Amino acid sequence: MFALIAEHKASTMSVKDFCELNHVAQGTYYYWVKKYEVSQLSQSTVGQSSFKLLDVKPAVTASSCTLFAEYRGILFYQQPSAALLKALID
Repeated sequence: MFALIAEHKASTMSVKDFCELNHVAQGTYYYWVKKYEVSQLSQSTVGQSSFKLLDVKPAVTASSCTLFAEYRGILFYQQPSAALLKALID
């Protein structure tokens, strides 16, 4: 089937005429073309990984920063403004 696909690609015939000449249904021909393309794609990616190498940097956590204060589960790592504290208390 792959030889027929290559033969058709080399010719100038329409798919319909080529299929009639070789006694192949057009649906079968297109099925073969799909298999051919998948085959070519898998051969071109042999030995290549689809995984990417990631450069992961450690995240900044609360333990690596100096904790200034905590109020109702809110952690402050620097001094908050008086207006913010007043708004939280209200």
